[in-house]
Amino acid sequence: MFGYCALLQLGDKMQHQFAAAYSPMNPKEPVNVSYVGKPSQRLQLFTELKGKFDGGSSEFLAGFRLKFLEGSITGFMNSNLKAFATYAKTVEQNVIKMEFNTQMDFKSPRKPCLFGVNLNLGM
Repeated sequence: MFGYCALLQLGDKMQHQFAAAYSPMNPKEPVNVSYVGKPSQRLQLFTELKGKFDGGSSEFLAGFRLKFLEGSITGFMNSNLKAFATYAKTVEQNVIKMEFNTQMDFKSPRKPCLFGVNLNLGM
């Protein structure tokens, strides 16, 4: 596989990161551009654009991750207007990890929200 990539980090504590990748050998996703920002110690913002050169099949994603003592919350929405959120908590000195997940489709308001629970033992 052959491709090009670039990474640019800006700021005093490298709180702004830009990344780009181009893969001429992968026709499904030849272009990928992303940004990760850290406006505070606990909040991280991210965006990603995956694109093709056919004009109509690009996908955009934007979200956040909020970390605190009890766990973390991650939420994002893509260009298809699907929103995802996860609350993750680790207990017993990182032996048990619990995640509560939800998904909502804003394009299809009649579609029900999806909920799920993940439980990982012995990381």
